[in-house]
Amino acid sequence: MKKLFLFSFIAGLFGLISCDPKEEQIETPLTAIIDTNINASYSNFQYYSLANADTVPFSDSTTTNWDIAFKGTTVRFNGGTSGPGVAGVIIMDTLFSEVTTAPTIGYTQDGATTAIPGGSNNGWYNYAGPPNHTITPLAGKVFVIKTATGKYAKLEFISYYKNAPATPDGLLDISKYYTIRFVYQPDGSTNLK
Repeated sequence: MKKLFLFSFIAGLFGLISCDPKEEQIETPLTAIIDTNINASYSNFQYYSLANADTVPFSDSTTTNWDIAFKGTTVRFNGGTSGPGVAGVIIMDTLFSEVTTAPTIGYTQDGATTAIPGGSNNGWYNYAGPPNHTITPLAGKVFVIKTATGKYAKLEFISYYKNAPATPDGLLDISKYYTIRFVYQPDGSTNLK
């Protein structure tokens, strides 16, 4: 009787250990990060790491430690002619919440021109001209990024002015201070939700 009980106990234990490894895992949703006052007023570009959600010193500008860089209204990516990484961008006309998966191909890298075109209504911003000379991000533009190390993110520009005023004034507010919102996928997959 003791042997039968011991056998039943061991068989039950193996049954618990050999659970199906294909059981569905619950995915943790990614969190959107808002970073304010990224200073792009320097004579050099301000380098930024999406993985670390922080600026990177100029001394790292020739490494893959940065993904995107800002100087005035110009935006660069760490790939092509701008850096040793594989970074590039796809500009989508949609809402930030609608981009849930990053494409695997089709990324534009910096070359003779930057991957995000410069000038009003060409890339990420609109210049209002006189009397206020305001620069505002274009509505409905999402920038899907392949990072310097080949991971994925989505980004939108929120403001070009210090402390992101709700109604900026190009003559009174301090410009060249980016506020961005982005989602970075650390596991290397294309999932951006």
